[in-house]
Amino acid sequence: MGMRFLSSTQSVRASIYDFVEEHGRTYHNFHSGSALELQNHIWWLTLESKLHFTPFSSPPQRVLDIGCGTGNWAIEFAHQYPSAHVTGTDLSPIQPDYVPPNCDFEIDDAEEEWPFTESFDYIHGRALMNCFKDISTVFTSAFHALSPGGHFEMQDGCMPFRSADGTLDNSTILDWCHKTLEGSARLGRRWADPRDYKAIMEKVGFVDVVETRLKWPLNTWPKDGKLKELGMWVREDMMEILPAVKKVFIAGLGWNVDDADAFVERAKADLMNRNIHGWVDIVVIYGRKPNIT
Repeated sequence: MGMRFLSSTQSVRASIYDFVEEHGRTYHNFHSGSALELQNHIWWLTLESKLHFTPFSSPPQRVLDIGCGTGNWAIEFAHQYPSAHVTGTDLSPIQPDYVPPNCDFEIDDAEEEWPFTESFDYIHGRALMNCFKDISTVFTSAFHALSPGGHFEMQDGCMPFRSADGTLDNSTILDWCHKTLEGSARLGRRWADPRDYKAIMEKVGFVDVVETRLKWPLNTWPKDGKLKELGMWVREDMMEILPAVKKVFIAGLGWNVDDADAFVERAKADLMNRNIHGWVDIVVIYGRKPNIT
């Protein structure tokens, strides 16, 4: 009841289904289904069960979730706002077949020209810092796809990691951050820094831009119970991400497989070390497209 079977009428290129397999591991931009479900839980804890920080004067009616992954956010938003129609887009067809009647998914590349003929009231993106060659083009597309007065919100994590007491200095896990950024850039996929999102949003034309900074502990080192729980889940997520990035060291930096494996194991050991008090900077930011005057 209240659910429908989503039958795709879109012709999906076969290459979309060809998830990359190298050195005995499958990759698709670090976005496997199980990993994305774990990350969705981490975001749920981080935002204290909120789906958005954007304040709505009235519920948005047309909503777009770019880089939607498994579609969890889009489905939850559709449940929370039943009068809204929510569209999720992603390169990978990993969304469920059974979705709320006010939610659908499309295979689409947000870096290409957006195919929508109607504007949106709210556009959302999460964990997209490593997905695009130039994220400012996506911000520009979002601006043009919004109705006047509509909002665009991004929720993202930052690299490299940080610490306040120097315990992260000279660690392999910090070196892993730098090597990941370097290798990705050499492969033509430079990671965006979400701490720059505010300037990009304002340059594109958004107004009333509001930024919130949060933190993800890298493990269970915090004394605060909520942060300790959050750190536990972040650690589990990072234990999956560390080896998934191995191909960046091999293809981007020219390492051999054995050296990459050894490096990842050292980074994992740092991740388990509660004497390293590192965290991930989290940026939640939203802006409004000006009203027509």
